[in-house]
Amino acid sequence: MVVLKIISLILWLVAIPFCMGLLPMPLLEKRFRTPGAVLAAGYIILFTVLELVGIPVVLLVVYNGFTVFRNLFTPITVLCAAAGIFVTWRGRKNGYELNFRVISSFKDKSVEEKIVLILFFVIVGVQLYMSFAQASFDGDDAYYGAQAVIAQQIDTLYRVNPYTGRSAPLDVRHCLALFPIWEAYIGSMSGIHATIICHSVAPLILIPLTYILYCHLGKELLKEKKELLPMFLVLIALWQMFGNISIYTTETFFLTRTWQGKSFAGNFVIPAVIWIFLCLMEEKNTGKKGFWLLLACLNFAGGASSSLAILLSCLMTAGFSLLFAIRERKLGILIKGALSCVPGGVYVLLYIALTHGLIAF
Repeated sequence: MVVLKIISLILWLVAIPFCMGLLPMPLLEKRFRTPGAVLAAGYIILFTVLELVGIPVVLLVVYNGFTVFRNLFTPITVLCAAAGIFVTWRGRKNGYELNFRVISSFKDKSVEEKIVLILFFVIVGVQLYMSFAQASFDGDDAYYGAQAVIAQQIDTLYRVNPYTGRSAPLDVRHCLALFPIWEAYIGSMSGIHATIICHSVAPLILIPLTYILYCHLGKELLKEKKELLPMFLVLIALWQMFGNISIYTTETFFLTRTWQGKSFAGNFVIPAVIWIFLCLMEEKNTGKKGFWLLLACLNFAGGASSSLAILLSCLMTAGFSLLFAIRERKLGILIKGALSCVPGGVYVLLYIALTHGLIAF
């Protein structure tokens, strides 16, 4: 049973998102089609689908909402993953390739780079062990963790007060952020209690996923001095370990509240916006269409973690698009930036309508 659960977790947390991430890869240059970029893109698309499927279910289905969500979300994610495999398989006939050389590039690095990289992996290993074996308790678990458990055990979404266990009106403040529902879904599909998913399993995928993103950020920032990338990663890892200077820093959220949507917003969504724009601003990049598409998905998918994440990502998109347009002297960049904010804008309008009583469910 334990082996089957582990296999199931690998399927739903790694294999399915990775295959979903293959979908936009034909729109990117080969150098960007790395395994890490595929997985990061996969999670962006995964949470986009999560919001597209989950929000109507949350708003319209009162009873058995989690069952309805699971019956809709499962086939759609599987179809997206299958489509990613099909696109890749079909593209190979026309010379399309993924960039998996990064896996073997370790051999080409100097001795110093190898030592620093090993040090980085040791630090990350310690963080993963501590997150798994010494999971910390946080007061917000009384809400976020409980919502995941309620979804699993009562089969309803955001219609039970997690503090009392009694039926309640739809929680309009949080109902559009479906991160706890995703954790409940992973637990349901793998036969594991939602609390275990939140505290013990989620950090094992979200921490490496964040470092993958930082690795790609480092590649863009240090593209002229790639030999400094291992040191950049070590500094980031150390910063995360010793950034607990208050309960509000992203570093604190990263290692002690990894399973909460607010942590994902600060440690993945916001850095992902920066990474995408660094790639877009590369003069030699001819595959910008794929990054604009990913940005549009990200500006909607961020809502799974926190409603504030969408506002922040859209504001960052507007600011970076303006700077990009001024540098390139192209009005079209502003138009593309505005279009990439449309999904997030729809989300924000829906959130305002719900929280101000303009619409009720």
